[in-house]
Amino acid sequence: MPARHSLRLKFATTFALAGLVLVLLHAVVIYRLNSQQEAQLIDQIVSDEMEDLLQQYERSFPFEGPPYRRLQRYEVRPDNEALSLRKWFRASWLMHTYIARELWERRALPEELRDLAPGFHDVYSGADGDRYRVEVREIGQARFYVAYTVALHQERELHFFLVLILSAALTFGTTVFIGFWLSGRLTHQIEDLARRVRRLDGSANDEVLEHHYPEREVAELAAAFDGYHERTVRLLERERAFTADVSHELRTPLTALQTSCELMLEDASLLPRSRARVEKISAAAMRLGELVNAFLLMAREEADGISGEVDLRECIEEAVDSVRERALAKGLTLQVDMPQSQFVRVPKRALHVVLSNLLANAVSYTESGTVQVRAQGMKVEIIDTGPGVVPDRIPELFRRFHRGDASGGDGFGLGLAIVKRICEQAGWQVGIERREEGGTRVFLALGG
Repeated sequence: MPARHSLRLKFATTFALAGLVLVLLHAVVIYRLNSQQEAQLIDQIVSDEMEDLLQQYERSFPFEGPPYRRLQRYEVRPDNEALSLRKWFRASWLMHTYIARELWERRALPEELRDLAPGFHDVYSGADGDRYRVEVREIGQARFYVAYTVALHQERELHFFLVLILSAALTFGTTVFIGFWLSGRLTHQIEDLARRVRRLDGSANDEVLEHHYPEREVAELAAAFDGYHERTVRLLERERAFTADVSHELRTPLTALQTSCELMLEDASLLPRSRARVEKISAAAMRLGELVNAFLLMAREEADGISGEVDLRECIEEAVDSVRERALAKGLTLQVDMPQSQFVRVPKRALHVVLSNLLANAVSYTESGTVQVRAQGMKVEIIDTGPGVVPDRIPELFRRFHRGDASGGDGFGLGLAIVKRICEQAGWQVGIERREEGGTRVFLALGG
């Protein structure tokens, strides 16, 4: 049987993967939006600083002093709510400003700033490769430089990224938990429906499944099972009624046929050739009678299949007696290897039909030697010294109108099919295998 995957696991996995995709997509969007906001904040800080630098230059023109000027330092205190985030980031140790009016002043600038054109630039400086956001403006012969280190922004962005990853992981874990919980709620009714379907035994008194499920989809599935079960019950009832009627109708002519054969065989004046033909007719009538009994048993499985304490040895001996005459006529030896009585709880008529058919099949296909019946515990074996059966044809033996050897036996090809069906109804196991030393071994396990 191929491996089957859990519907609940598939649903939960799909739900979790969908949640993971959404969480990652949401995290990427938030991260990129945050990066854009940080970039805009940095540019705004640099632009504000540049405007302050230009205003100071205009107030102090001509500018005196070295080609740079530190801006005022902003003291940031936790209780100072008036200071904005931009004002906090404009601390003097984060900002460097320069003014270059002459060529020699440009040459005195830090190397990474000398060749920058007007506009915004990203510059990396220092042994650690610190990143600066630089704005360059040119007014006349003067160039103005504002260099702002983004270390705090990078640190903030890293912290935000870690928090985002942690939040995504927690959200994914929550999604997995919710997915398993929801899938359990959704598949619970399907599992309950499966349990109820298994309890259906083909009886007209079985419960209606649809009434147990309020959800529309599950109720429709249950209604489909109800409809199929109803049709199956009708078919089974028709089959049982037909089998029982036909079997009852056949028993009367078969009884008359067997009685007539017995009376004719008692006639001493019967010619040998005629006697052989009558014996053959009598044997065929007997097999038909066993077949009719099997049909009656299957048609009345509720009534006749009731289990009770049965002496297994006694039942085996009765089955052996039913084929003893045919075995003696072929010169076969019947052996029963069961030293003492053993009681088992099984339907007696069903066991008798199964053993009789298996023994009749063994006798039919064995031309010489022995047919041995062995029983141990709840297992019965029937071993013969016949030609055996081809292993490839073993699965076909339990199908109707199939025989192990077309040239041997005189049955109708129904015996093993009947045996298989009775065993399925009773919960038994039956099998056939070829013996290495020759012949066939049939095993019957009454314990399932």
